[in-house]
Amino acid sequence: MSRLLDRNSTLVHPDYGVFQIFDGEDFDDTASVPGHDDFSFGDRSVYFHSFQNSVRVRLLLESWEGEPGWDDHAWEGSATAVVEIATGVVCVNELTAGGQDDLLTLPRPGRYGVRVAHRNRRVVSDAYLALFDQFRDLDGVGFSEAKRALEGREEYLAQFWPASRVGGSS
Repeated sequence: MSRLLDRNSTLVHPDYGVFQIFDGEDFDDTASVPGHDDFSFGDRSVYFHSFQNSVRVRLLLESWEGEPGWDDHAWEGSATAVVEIATGVVCVNELTAGGQDDLLTLPRPGRYGVRVAHRNRRVVSDAYLALFDQFRDLDGVGFSEAKRALEGREEYLAQFWPASRVGGSS
């Protein structure tokens, strides 16, 4: 059983329904935007496809000493790949919304297995759309509070471990 070394959690703005994790000093343009796919992988980054444009989502980042165990039932979709993290520091690109630096520091620079996953995309999307039927005043306090209550319910996971210990794809 692998040991969890570090973890972090943050709210992310999925600008145009996507966000990207990458090495902070090595922006990656080899990953294509995922389109209708859940994720897309480049040499040095991963794009996540969200159902949201207006509601921030939760991103959980984890560093493991080896490939962690996995429960397919806890997440609605997942994928595994290998990426290069040249400085060992993971950041988030929120496209035109900016970014978040230094979210997770891996044990060392290098190649990492990364398992990414998502859950609650449809539930949050449906709940957000229902707000437009509930509230007449979209600039009002009621709508704003209800929208804020949805933040972080759509979740994404990125688990990193040294690539020499990468198993098969999930």
